[in-house]
Amino acid sequence: MRSNTVRWLLGGAALLLLADLLLVSVVLSDREQALNRGRETARTSASIILRRAEGLFDSLDRTLSGVAEVMTARDLPPARDNLYIHRLLVRRHAITPALNWLLITDTDGLTVASSRSFPAPPLQISDREYIRAQREDWSLGMYIGLPVVSRGIGTPVVPISRRLETDGGRFIGIVAAGLRSEFLQSLVDDPGPPEGLVIGIFRSDGHALACLPSRSACPDAPLGVIDHADDEQADSARVLNTRLIGSDAGVSALHASQRYEFFVVTDYPAEVLLAAWRHNLPAFLALGLGGNLALIAIGLYAWRQVTHRQRAMAELAHSNLVLEDRVRERTEALARMANTDVLTGLPNRRLFMSEGTRLLALARRHHHPLSLMILDADHFKLINDRHGHAAGDAVLRTLGAAPSDVLRSSDIFARLGGEEFAVLLPETGHEGALEVGERLLDAFRNSVTEHAGEHLHFTVSIGLAELVPGDTDLEALLHRADTALYRAKQEGRDRLVSDRLTNSSE
Repeated sequence: MRSNTVRWLLGGAALLLLADLLLVSVVLSDREQALNRGRETARTSASIILRRAEGLFDSLDRTLSGVAEVMTARDLPPARDNLYIHRLLVRRHAITPALNWLLITDTDGLTVASSRSFPAPPLQISDREYIRAQREDWSLGMYIGLPVVSRGIGTPVVPISRRLETDGGRFIGIVAAGLRSEFLQSLVDDPGPPEGLVIGIFRSDGHALACLPSRSACPDAPLGVIDHADDEQADSARVLNTRLIGSDAGVSALHASQRYEFFVVTDYPAEVLLAAWRHNLPAFLALGLGGNLALIAIGLYAWRQVTHRQRAMAELAHSNLVLEDRVRERTEALARMANTDVLTGLPNRRLFMSEGTRLLALARRHHHPLSLMILDADHFKLINDRHGHAAGDAVLRTLGAAPSDVLRSSDIFARLGGEEFAVLLPETGHEGALEVGERLLDAFRNSVTEHAGEHLHFTVSIGLAELVPGDTDLEALLHRADTALYRAKQEGRDRLVSDRLTNSSE
């Protein structure tokens, strides 16, 4: 009976959880739809403003190109006293209401003609960015300059310019015009954009030309926006799930002109996009909270039914784990005690013989070299007699630690008993073993044992044997190394003797 009750309760909880998941799905879907509407609004607005701006710049480019074509067709060089050129500029200015002024300079940037006065005042404007750009690069076409305040009339304008050339391509001057800033601003103001939409028209280098809602003192585009504009080559706006010219969350669209050096950015803050969604969110949350409370109530009831059993099982599992840990720790401790020399912490004879037998079998099977050295402390009995057994133990500990910088991690260094130690060198032939042995002798000569205020020095004698085809077990190799060690003792100690040299001398 209890099992059936728990099963039904769990089934009811699963249904409530499923309802909550469906509710969350509806809430998230509603939010995504609001964001999608914002993305589409940003994309459409960016495309519309870009097309309108391109249309304006097309009109201005035709004005500048028309002046250039007339002067080229009539072979008119820029001249200050040419009334025809002045009237040409006046007519072009009159049919282009977006312009504040229209002028022509010679190749040095000196004003020679203007739509506002005749004769034109000789102003040197070669330092102006829109003049300098045309003088430095013949391939610019129509150039959009940085917004400036006109020197003559004190109104903000966006200057544009184009080179004047003869039919032969010779540079003869520059025709420039001042676009009224309010005409460019009207592209983003009229008709009124959706509430909260941030719009910016920027040159390709990021300098602002017009913006909304600032209208004046427009901030330049951040570096990241310029990078996006450099990558933008499509004919439609690129939509991003982040704001490009705002710091908070939202969506944006970027559309770069393929004909002129500018791009349009539209930003939609998430705060505006999600206002309606946030207004409905409390109702969704209340519905979800009710479902969660019901789920908790069901869970509490089920928990009361199974908690006692779970607690008992957990205690039993914990007891088993504790017991297993204790058994493992004791097993590891016994293994260490059985295989480790207590005084030096090195492998003992038992572990050395076990590992040595395994490595010897591998070396014989694969025909790899293997060398073995037996080390014995020189005059160790004299150290014990003069300084005591505690000093002897200290010397043995030093002897066990000294080779650490000489031997490899794959080498086996063990204490066989008393002052006798052994080194097994896998993958090491006779010449390599001789080199290791000499380095070991140097390491022991340089070792110092401090005991009871005294500095004790010691040396060792080493016997070396290399695995040969006749060696069937480790004992044979140990015997030959021990024979070489005996020879080293006879020859004066503090030296290495190889059984190969011993056998050849015999």
